[in-house]
Amino acid sequence: MADRIVEIASLSDADAISALFTRSYSELLKDDYPPDVLARAMPFLSFAKPELMSSGSYYLVKETGKRVIAAGGWTAVRPGASEKPVQPGLVHLRHFAVDPEFTRQGLGKLLFDRCVHDAKAAHAATRFECYSTLSARRFYEKLGFEVIGTFEAPFASDFTFPSLHMVCEL
Repeated sequence: MADRIVEIASLSDADAISALFTRSYSELLKDDYPPDVLARAMPFLSFAKPELMSSGSYYLVKETGKRVIAAGGWTAVRPGASEKPVQPGLVHLRHFAVDPEFTRQGLGKLLFDRCVHDAKAAHAATRFECYSTLSARRFYEKLGFEVIGTFEAPFASDFTFPSLHMVCEL
């Protein structure tokens, strides 16, 4: 993986990360979600959130000097919550994606390992939680996560997206 670089994302990466999300989710989620549900979800899934891009704990993987091929990060704040309350030792994986051309090459694990290292150092993390698509379940289970529940992610007042709540004790 010497030709791959892990960088901290910034707001200037938003377009490249949104393009990655579009490539990744449109291809990798199609076996687990009906076409109409996936089409409705894509505007929400493919949007690079500015608060993540500027968090300092959201990362991307690039081919040397080239396009973004993976992204993901962590926050102490639960997705969808305000700045408080933050639970000591608990952090949340956020918006992971790998380009379909580069799956099963260890890029997701590379990002997760970076998240673990940095979250332990910055927040004394002992537990990770994530909200996962149905399609990413096996990926997270390989990292040591367990499903603790299913839920419907509220993407709009009239639209929810079938998801999993997962946890990993470090």
